[in-house]
Amino acid sequence: MHFREQSFAAAMEICSESELAEVVHAWIPGGAGYVVHAWAEVEDAVYDLTESERPIGKADYYERMGVREDLTRRYGRVEYFTLMAETGSFGPFDTKFFFANQTAFLPQA
Repeated sequence: MHFREQSFAAAMEICSESELAEVVHAWIPGGAGYVVHAWAEVEDAVYDLTESERPIGKADYYERMGVREDLTRRYGRVEYFTLMAETGSFGPFDTKFFFANQTAFLPQA
């Protein structure tokens, strides 16, 4: 996997359509190390429009993408849109944790 900036806009699109959505920003394995990626979750379904137009089971997605909970930041809908308004971006918002688009070494959780 390589860095896909459009994943952040795609996560916002899902979040704007569902009151139950949660946006997730995460470091996932990719390239020579890790890349920052975003998706939205509604209950046990992952919506990653850069991967599929259909929902993906959370367990399957996490296994396939190498998602680790300790390398994620989660945002409920209200918090997400508040941060988006404050920063003028789709994320990532935790710029100390997500210090670059990609890295060769594992970030400290």
